[in-house]
Amino acid sequence: MQTMGHEMFVGVRSASEVKEVFKGIIDLTLGIATQGYFDPAASTQQIDASCLVNADFHDLAARNGGVAVLSEADEERLRADGRDDDHIEHVRRLIRSAGGELVLSDAGIRARLEHIGVRSLPGTISQDRLLVHRAISEGQRRAALFHDARVVASGDPLEFLMTQGGTLTASLQAPHTAPSTRTGPSTAGDTQQVPSEANATPPLLSELVDQIVQNVVRSGDWTVGTGDDVRRLMKQFIWIIGDKPCLDYVQADVAKFRQALWDMPKSVRVQSIWGKPYALAVEKFPKLTPANTRSNKTINKDLSYMSTFTKQMVAVGHWPVNFINPLGLAVTITPQQKSSGRVPWKPVHLEGLFNSPIYAGNKGSKRRLIAGTAVFHDAAYWMPLLGAYQLGRRDEHAGHLVSDFVFDQGTPHILIAPNEMRCLKTPESERFLPIHPRLLDLGLQEFVEAAIGRGEKLLFPELWLNAVKKGGDQYYSISWRKLVDWLRKQPNITIPCTSAGKQADFHSIRSTGLSQLDRADINQNIVSDIAGHSREGTTARSYQKLLESGGLEDVLQERLKVLSRLPDYAAGVKRHPLNVMHVNVRTR
Repeated sequence: MQTMGHEMFVGVRSASEVKEVFKGIIDLTLGIATQGYFDPAASTQQIDASCLVNADFHDLAARNGGVAVLSEADEERLRADGRDDDHIEHVRRLIRSAGGELVLSDAGIRARLEHIGVRSLPGTISQDRLLVHRAISEGQRRAALFHDARVVASGDPLEFLMTQGGTLTASLQAPHTAPSTRTGPSTAGDTQQVPSEANATPPLLSELVDQIVQNVVRSGDWTVGTGDDVRRLMKQFIWIIGDKPCLDYVQADVAKFRQALWDMPKSVRVQSIWGKPYALAVEKFPKLTPANTRSNKTINKDLSYMSTFTKQMVAVGHWPVNFINPLGLAVTITPQQKSSGRVPWKPVHLEGLFNSPIYAGNKGSKRRLIAGTAVFHDAAYWMPLLGAYQLGRRDEHAGHLVSDFVFDQGTPHILIAPNEMRCLKTPESERFLPIHPRLLDLGLQEFVEAAIGRGEKLLFPELWLNAVKKGGDQYYSISWRKLVDWLRKQPNITIPCTSAGKQADFHSIRSTGLSQLDRADINQNIVSDIAGHSREGTTARSYQKLLESGGLEDVLQERLKVLSRLPDYAAGVKRHPLNVMHVNVRTR
């Protein structure tokens, strides 16, 4: 089995370094927080209260990425710990004084590490921030116990608080909920446990999922939509394997999960049944057939998501390095599997789609596929056109911002780049695409400019309203699936499918276009550029030099000539006056 080398986790502290940071900051905090106890004129009660306020303040910062936030759930938890109104108000004052910014700047974190003799490492600032806040919070809690009878009886209060204080503070922090029975989403305040030297039970994995996913989304590695997908995947993992203390999982659990995905028909809608025990739900699964078996490519994608999740668990200190290795279970995809994974449409199918009532006239929201006189402009109208004439991936087009479209600088074009709604599959996927004349003829510029005029940032905001399905997934659910069902019912139409029973889908539009451009007299390097694939024999550096030399217009013109070779599937579609419904009823 393949194992992860330490070099894969550059920028992550080792367990011994984590321990050194935690102990060092506790030591420093105890030295600062207990100074008042040695002043005969100081009020011991006030110092105790101040220590607890500071402890809770830094705990809140640790729970929210370094920014102290007091949610209703946090306040309820603090009151359950015995905090009164005065205490809560003092915490609020500290939060207001921070002004919604990081409580400790990056420089402040590094200065504290330097003070305790710990070197700063590239890329560990987020982990260090969490550790420092947790350690300050723990140190302040220990300081508040300076006059505890057990501490006084030791004869050396500071030594006792350093070496045994964790046992005292752990005994004061009993859980107030039963996380294993929780069905709703956890709050940020539920996702982290205060480290201590006591043998406390590690948090349940279910308590950590939301915050770990949020961390990766904030880092820019996942979009919000991808984060939602991973959240569902990890909940599915917990449903199948069981919700255990996070350190109780082993590599065999990941292997068991992979096997369960192989054995589960892809037609099973897990979210509708995961309220039942998995052992009971699996008995009702439909029979597994070649047509409803998950592809190895899909399995590998899920394992890749789990791998990124694992790295973040390591980064924040919940799992040690090399704890589990999801990618060690990745499946080899053969060239035959790659080539047979998706079947293209034929031009007659796409012509049929563009003859549907969505384009010819319909009866309005939720009746878009019933013949009528109205034509509306939204994702239901534009997504198939963008796929057929621009050859982008589904999620690339579903995640468009209005700022992606440029109409007043040379050849009208689209920028496909990462943004908060979408990630790109490869670095080569970031590209400029000239807008096909057919889309301009049908009013794409008017549609985009009207969206800008309404103050909309997203080209298709209706695809991002659903809390569960977003972007391309939402488009598939509320529009594409129904459009294909309509096409299936048309005379002399058979939906293409692979030998394994996989039917043509939205991505097959792209396959159709690329197949149409696979001709001897068409430069295939340009086709690769349009598709967002890497060029054969052409380095990314030389291509970048072309753009830097002011050659964007030449590049756009080259690509436009190639795109113009596509069959004009929507030649029969007439332009209608711009007609945009309220966002809540678009693409219905």
